[in-house]
Amino acid sequence: MLTITIGGQAGAGGHEIGAEVSKKLGLPLVRTLAIRKLARRLDASVDAVVRKELAFGSRRIRFANALEYGLYRSAMYGWDPHLAVDFGFWSKSDSPKRYLPDQISDDEYRDAFYATSDDLRTLGDSVVVKRGGCLSLIETPGVVHVGIFAPLDQRERRLSRRMKVGIKEASKLVRRFDNDRRAWFGKLADTDPEDRNLYDIVLDVDHGTSDSEIADKIVRESIQVKYGAEAHPMPAF
Repeated sequence: MLTITIGGQAGAGGHEIGAEVSKKLGLPLVRTLAIRKLARRLDASVDAVVRKELAFGSRRIRFANALEYGLYRSAMYGWDPHLAVDFGFWSKSDSPKRYLPDQISDDEYRDAFYATSDDLRTLGDSVVVKRGGCLSLIETPGVVHVGIFAPLDQRERRLSRRMKVGIKEASKLVRRFDNDRRAWFGKLADTDPEDRNLYDIVLDVDHGTSDSEIADKIVRESIQVKYGAEAHPMPAF
């Protein structure tokens, strides 16, 4: 089995480089599938799971989630029988599915996150580009964890292109994403996403290296980590 997880710093290029690695190796790219499987394990909507993750790093989001859940509970207990329907998050059915982030406890989220490693393993060889892939598959044989790091200005420019915003806005986003990721890693594993010990391969990328060249390096080094220094990649057809 050869599965590669790609993580590191926000805006360093994991999404784009991961797609290149997937193409070069002819392996499926796992990105949004992982969070859908996590939501299924929690019997929750994807939106609720995403907002739960964001709340780890933001007091403002935690407060908004708590307020929303308080309003939901007040509606459920009859203070305003029409409020829940008006919000549009749920219907009048008795479905147990959870649509609000505060319906998911921290412990439930943590247990479900680590349990998704079983789901990812059943996919076989793949390239996993998702938050905490190095954590959920940390004890899985045959998995190579890659961390990609880049200078701040380079990360800002990449996010500016990816999200089609100005550099000033991209700078704010980088800071926010860094904060969110650190809070999330701290909550789940008492570690930091920039801890280089989490990764088998650490790449510091610079302005002069293309995503394709970085992907070539990841393919070459991942195969050598997995199969030995004399191993060489076979082209994907």
